Amino acid sequence: MTQKIIAKYPSNIALVKYWGKYGNQMPCNASLSMTLSKAYTEIILQCTPKTTSKIELDYFFEGQPKENFKERIIKYASQQKEFTTLLHNFSLRIDSTNSFPHSTGIASSASAFAAIAAALLKASSQINDVDFTKEASRLARLGSGSACRSFYGSYALWGKVENIENSSNEYAIPITDIHTNFHNMKDAILIVEDSPKKVSSSVGHALMNNHPYANARFIDANKNCATMISVLKSGDVENFIAITEREALTLHAMMMMSKDYYMLMKPETVFIIEQIFNFRSETKLPICFTLDAGPNIHVLYPEQIEQTVKSFIEQNLQTKLKSVIYDHAGLGGEVN
Repeated sequence: MTQKIIAKYPSNIALVKYWGKYGNQMPCNASLSMTLSKAYTEIILQCTPKTTSKIELDYFFEGQPKENFKERIIKYASQQKEFTTLLHNFSLRIDSTNSFPHSTGIASSASAFAAIAAALLKASSQINDVDFTKEASRLARLGSGSACRSFYGSYALWGKVENIENSSNEYAIPITDIHTNFHNMKDAILIVEDSPKKVSSSVGHALMNNHPYANARFIDANKNCATMISVLKSGDVENFIAITEREALTLHAMMMMSKDYYMLMKPETVFIIEQIFNFRSETKLPICFTLDAGPNIHVLYPEQIEQTVKSFIEQNLQTKLKSVIYDHAGLGGEVN
C-alpha cells in the first residue's frame, strides 16, 4: 500500500546573512531571517513498498522529471542515517511545485529542502511535534543551509550566538519575543532580472575560505544577530533598518572583494536602492531593503503603509522591473 505525505514549507529572506560555511554544512556565522508566506514549495511524497535493495527515487518538478535535482536528493537522503530504513524498504516518488517562478530572488532550495526533509522524516519516524521540528530543521540544513530557518513563523535564528539559549549551528530556533512594530511585516520582491544567476551560492560560500575580510565579517554578523534579536524585542525600527540594509550591502561587498571577485547587482538594483533611500528620507516612513545573492530586491515595510509603498513602487520603480511579488511574514510550514 502506498503512503502519501504532503509537505508545504515557505522560503525565507535573511536579514543577517549567512555567507561562508565549513564542515558538513556548518555556518561560519549566525544568521537571522524572516519567514515568508506566499513563496513556498509543496511536495507530495509517495512511498511504495519494494523488495529490491537498490535505491528507487523519482523526482518531478511541476510535472517534469529533473535528473540533476533527483541525483542531489538521492545523494542527500542516502547520507542521512535517519532515512536508511525508508530508502531500503520503499520506492519513493517526489512531486514538487513552487508558488513562485525560478530565479526571482527567492531561495527555492530553502523551501525545497525544508519540505523534502520534513516529508522524509515524517515517513521515517514517529517523533513528537517538538522534537520533529528541531530534527527536521537539522536535516534540512544538510541539504541546503538556509532551509533550516524555514520551519518557524515570523523570525528564525540559525547559528550559535553568545547568550542566546538553545542557539545552535546545527539547526534553527524561533525568535518569539517580537515587538508589535515587527508583526505583519510585508516583503515586496522586486524582480529586475529573472534569468538564473551566474554564480551559484555554493561557489559564493567557497570564496569565503580565503577571503581577506572573512574573519571580520563573521564577527560582525554574529554581533548583528545579537543586536537584531534585541531590536526585534524592543521595536527599534531605526536600527532594524540600519542592520538590514548594511547586511545586504556587506553581502555584495564580500562578493566584490573576493579573490575571484564578481558582481551580481545590476544598474537597476542600484537605481532602486537610491530611490528607496530618497523615498524614506522624504516621507520618514519605515521602509528598507535587503538583497539575496542576486540582483533582485526585497522591500520590507509594516502592514500599515502597504498601500503607500505599493503606489511608490508602481509610480517610481515599475519601469525597471520584470515583475513584483507581494509577500509577507508567514507562519512556517506543515507536513501531514
